Amino acid sequence: MLLILAAPFAANAQTAGSTTPVAATTATAPTPQAASAGYQLGPDDELKISVFGQPDLSTTTRIKADGTVLLALVGAIPAQGKTTAQLAQEIAAGYASGGYLTKPSVSVEVSNYVSRYVTVLGNVPQAGNYPLDRGYTVASMLAKAGGSTKDGANAVILTPAEGGAPVRISLTDMAAGANRQLKAGDILFVPPAEKIYVYGQVQQPGAFSYVPGQSFRQALALAGGPTLAGSTKRIKVRREGKEVQANLDDPVKPEDVLIIREKLF
Repeated sequence: MLLILAAPFAANAQTAGSTTPVAATTATAPTPQAASAGYQLGPDDELKISVFGQPDLSTTTRIKADGTVLLALVGAIPAQGKTTAQLAQEIAAGYASGGYLTKPSVSVEVSNYVSRYVTVLGNVPQAGNYPLDRGYTVASMLAKAGGSTKDGANAVILTPAEGGAPVRISLTDMAAGANRQLKAGDILFVPPAEKIYVYGQVQQPGAFSYVPGQSFRQALALAGGPTLAGSTKRIKVRREGKEVQANLDDPVKPEDVLIIREKLF
């Protein structure tokens, strides 16, 4: 959790002998509690506000619907659209200008992100809600979640926050959408990897991950090639429950089933 000090510690008249606390900074990218100086606050975000040397003024509160936080003595302070550093400075200024404290030291932490985040789900190592503490693209947000797992597709499905149909984005083609900027409320879902299947007279029959542009010849290589009894001239392809005509240099499609037949002697 990133702790942001509004000003160097200085006690008021009642705490002149206090010891300066040390601000500890940790950063754990996968957790929503990893605060960032760039995150813009919004309604319902939960904040931990600490006024050093004044425990009675420290509090944990949520930003109200009107974008303010209500604090003892100083009343409502605008918070929406500000960073934690900016809000800490305004709170400190409020206590100083009101004559309550002399050079107060204030910290603000986001303890629960609610207003501005992107959700990452599916086949990723670290699914969850990620705060928009800076500008993120589809690719960079997925990287923050650990990338696609070995069982995940090399694509992501984006459900836009503003509505509209989900969009499938290939992560290998940045121009096609992987560089698209994300907005608060967007949802990214990494589906399971699409498969192709190779059976019959092959060394290692089974299911293999689909790769766009892959040919049947390359799929056959994944299965270890044909056995001595197998014929590369006698292949059968099942697609969507039907048998289709194909040769080894044709591109495969997801869920295709390649069957290598036995040689005719």
